[in-house]
Amino acid sequence: MPARKATNTRPRRAPAVDVFKFGGASLADAAAVRHAIGIILDERPSRTVTVVSALAGVTDALLAMAELARAGDMRGVDSAVDRLHARHRAVAEGILSSQRARNSLVKALDVAFAELRTLAHGVASLRELTPRTRDFLVARGEQLSAQLVVAGLLGRGAKAQYVEAAELIRTDGVFGNAFPDLAATDRLVRDRLGPLLRRKVLPVVPGFVGGGVDGALVTLGRGGSDLTATVLGRALKAQRISLWKDVPGLMTTDPRLVPSARIVPQLNVREAAELAYYGAKVLHPRALIPLARIAVPVFVRPFADPSAAGTEISTRHTLQRYPVKALSIVRAQALVTVTGNGMLGVPGIAARTFAALQQAGISVTLITQASSEHSISLCVPAERSKDARTALEQAFALELSRRELEGMDVKTGMATLAVVGLGMAGSPGIASRMFTALSTSSVNIVAIAQGSSELNISVVIAERDAEAAARSVHDEFQLDKIGGGGVRSDDRLDVILLGVGQIGRELLRILPRTRRRVKPTIVGLIDRSGYLFDPDGLSAKQLLAAVAHKEAGASLTSMPQALRATAPEAVAQIARHALSRPVLVDLTADETLPAIRKAIGADWDIVLANKKPLSAPRAEVQALRALAAQHGARILHETTVGAGLPVMDSYAKLVETGDKVLRVEGCTSGTLGFLLSEIGKGRPFSEALGDAMKLGYTEPDPRDDLSGMDVARKALILARLIGFTGDLSDVTVESLVPEAFRAMPVAKFKSTLAQQDKMWAERQAAAVRQGRVLRYVLRATPTKVKVGLQAVPPSHPLAGLRGTDNQIVFTTMRYREHPLVITGPGAGPAVTAAGVLNDILQLTPA
Repeated sequence: MPARKATNTRPRRAPAVDVFKFGGASLADAAAVRHAIGIILDERPSRTVTVVSALAGVTDALLAMAELARAGDMRGVDSAVDRLHARHRAVAEGILSSQRARNSLVKALDVAFAELRTLAHGVASLRELTPRTRDFLVARGEQLSAQLVVAGLLGRGAKAQYVEAAELIRTDGVFGNAFPDLAATDRLVRDRLGPLLRRKVLPVVPGFVGGGVDGALVTLGRGGSDLTATVLGRALKAQRISLWKDVPGLMTTDPRLVPSARIVPQLNVREAAELAYYGAKVLHPRALIPLARIAVPVFVRPFADPSAAGTEISTRHTLQRYPVKALSIVRAQALVTVTGNGMLGVPGIAARTFAALQQAGISVTLITQASSEHSISLCVPAERSKDARTALEQAFALELSRRELEGMDVKTGMATLAVVGLGMAGSPGIASRMFTALSTSSVNIVAIAQGSSELNISVVIAERDAEAAARSVHDEFQLDKIGGGGVRSDDRLDVILLGVGQIGRELLRILPRTRRRVKPTIVGLIDRSGYLFDPDGLSAKQLLAAVAHKEAGASLTSMPQALRATAPEAVAQIARHALSRPVLVDLTADETLPAIRKAIGADWDIVLANKKPLSAPRAEVQALRALAAQHGARILHETTVGAGLPVMDSYAKLVETGDKVLRVEGCTSGTLGFLLSEIGKGRPFSEALGDAMKLGYTEPDPRDDLSGMDVARKALILARLIGFTGDLSDVTVESLVPEAFRAMPVAKFKSTLAQQDKMWAERQAAAVRQGRVLRYVLRATPTKVKVGLQAVPPSHPLAGLRGTDNQIVFTTMRYREHPLVITGPGAGPAVTAAGVLNDILQLTPA
C-alpha cells in the first residue's frame, strides 16, 4: 500500500490588515476623494479597512446649522442644508464616470439631505437641541463622506461596503465625548468585519461615531476619527494604522514658530500621547489609549505624498541617542495660584481645588506645588480664568474669610512649553540645558512642572515669549538636525576638514597628540571630489586610509562610503546632522566662500589657513563677517599670514590694550625666504626651487608663490586690519615670474627652470655689490600696500632671516622707535598644521 502524502495541517496565516483613516482636510473636494480612493487601491493585496472623517469643514457647518435650528431660524437651516447638499453632490459627480452610478448616488444624497432637513426643522420647531439630537445631526458628516468613498471604490471596480460605526464601536454612551468599551468593541469588530475581509471586501467606516449602551448614536469628540481608527486597528490586530493627514508627519515643533522644525521619524506611544495632549493638533489626545500594550504601529502620513514615510508611533523607543524628541507650545493659558499659610499640612487642599474646577467644567493643563505647601499653581485655558477664580473663591470661602488663604492670583497671557522625550530620565543635564537656553533668550520661567519619569518637562512662560522660547529650546537640542534631541557633549568639538592636502594630512597625524580635556574629533573630510562623513567621528582606520588615498594621488570618492559632492553641497549635507561645536577648517587654496557661507549659516565656527576668503573683494569679506556676527560664529585665521607665528594674536593684544598699529612690514613667504636664502649661498635658482618643491614648501604650481600673489593676499589681510579699504587689485605686486613663463603649462614651466638661472645670478650679484641681501618684502599702511623684491642692508631686521623663517614688524604708537618684531618658521606642512591646530584648540573649552 503506497505511503500517504504528508499534509501540512498548520492553519494558514490570515493576510495582514491595514487600517487607513482620512481626515477632513484630506477629503476637501472631488479631486481629494479620488486621491484617497487611489491610495486605498494602491495598497492591495493587503486587506484594508478605511475610516473617514466628514468632508473638510462639514462638521463645523453641521454644528452651526444645529445652532440655527435651536434658535428657530428655518430660513438659515434651509440655506445651510442647501449648501451642504450642493457640495456633496459636486463631489459625487466628480468621482464617478458612470452616469448610472452617478445618478444612483445623487438620489441617495437627495434622500439623506431630505431627512437632515426634516430633522433640523423638528429642532427648529421645538427650539430644543438635546445632546442626543446634536450627535445625531453632526454624525451625518462622516456617514455621508463614507458613502461617497464607497461609491468611488465601487466605481473603480473594487468590492467595497459601507459599515455603520454604531454597529462596531460600543461606547459608554456619553453624548459628544463618548469613549469605546474596548473589550465589547473588539468582539463586534471581529465578528462584523472579519467575514468581509475574508471575502476581500473593503469596509468603509464613518469615523467619530459609535453606539451607546442603548443603541443610540453618539460621537467621540472632535477629532475622534483618529480614535475610531486605532480602536479598529486594535480589534483587528492590524499590521499598521495609517492616519493620512495634510501634514508631512509629527513635527519637532510647530513650524509656524520654528521654520526649521522637521519631521520626527519615530515616536514612542507615550511620547506621542504627551505631544497630543500638549497641543500637537495632528493627533487626537485619546487616540492612542486603545493601543496601550498593543504592538500595532501608527503612521502619521502625508496625504499629498503617499510614498513618504511620515512618523511612526510605536512601542519602540530610542533612548540613548535621542532623549528629547519634540517640544510643544500651548498658548492662551492662565496661571491660577492658590496661596496661604493655612495650606501648610492641611490635607485635601489640592483635592478640593481640582474638584472645584472639575465641577465648573474647567480643564487643567499643568499643576505645580512647592514643597513648602504654601501655594499650588495650575494652568487653565485663558478664556476660563475668571470662571476658575470664581469657582475657587466659592470652594474656599471659609478659608478666605478666616484669612487662612491669601487669595487666588490669576495671571493671563501665559503659555506652556513642554519638552517631551522618553529618554530624558537617563540623560543628565536635559533640564539644565533647557533652562539655560531660555535664560540666554531672556525668557522668564514663571512655573515648572516635571514628573519623576522625566517624560515631560513643562514650564509656564509669558505668551509673548512663546516664539523665542520655542526657537531657543529647539536650537539647544538641535531638533532640526538628523540625530538631534540629545545633550550637546561637553567633551567634543567636531571638526570638518576642507582640503586633505599636505597640511591636512599633517594635521591628522598630530591631532592624536593633543593634550587637552576636549580633543577635536574629525567627523568629516572634504576634497574637490566629495566628502567622507560620520557624525560619531571618523575612525583611526578611516583617517589612515584617507591619508593613504590622498598621498597616492586618489580622491576621497574612491574610498568606500564617500559621497560625491561639491564643497558647498558637502557642507550642507553634513550640516543636516546634529554636531557638537562644529568647526570647518579650510586648508585649501581654492575659492571657498560659498562653502564657508554655508557653514556659518549652520552656526559653525571657521578656521582658515586659506587666504582667499579674507582677501576677496572688501564687500564680500564685510558680508562674511556680518554673517558670522549674526550667527555667533567665530572666524580664526592665524595661519593665513604667518603660518605658525602668533601674528594675529599679537595684533589683537596690541589693539585690546589701546595701541594703534601704524605700519606693518615683513617677509611672509617661507617659500620665497628659503629660495632667496639658497640663492644667497650661491646656488642656482633651478636647484633651490627644486629643493623647495621636494620639501613641500611650494604650491603644486610654484608660480603661485613666485608671482607674489600669495604675499599680496597676506599683505591685504594685514592692511585691512589697520584700516586699508582697497581690494587685491589695489595692491602693488612685483611678480618674480618672467612674462614668457607665466602662461605655459606647469610641467613645461618646471622643465625650463634652468633658463632662469642666469637672471637670478645677476640679481644676486647686484645685491652683493651693494652689500645687501635679497628679500621679498611686504609693506602695508592704511593707505598703501606694496609687495616686491628688495635688496636690504645687513642692519635691517629682515636681513637676518634664514631658510623658511618669516618675520613681521609692527610699528605702532607704542612701538614706534623700536618696532615689535615677530620671527619664526613660516613654511612647511608641519608648521602650518600646528598653527591650524592652535586655532582649533582656541575653540575648545579648557
